[in-house]
Amino acid sequence: MAALFELYMDADDCFRFRLVADDGEVMLTSVAYAYEDVAIAGIWAVREAAITGGIVDLTGTP
Repeated sequence: MAALFELYMDADDCFRFRLVADDGEVMLTSVAYAYEDVAIAGIWAVREAAITGGIVDLTGTP
């Protein structure tokens, strides 16, 4: 799966990013950022966390 990050301006002129799958499904949408460079840093933080992050199942199912 080759997803990509899209950086865009929202209706309030804030920067946001979303992670989009090959099939066009939006898998993640960021919070609003006032500055483009901070939004880009957010992308890098998500990329790094995805590589090293574990999974915590809070559903209570065995």
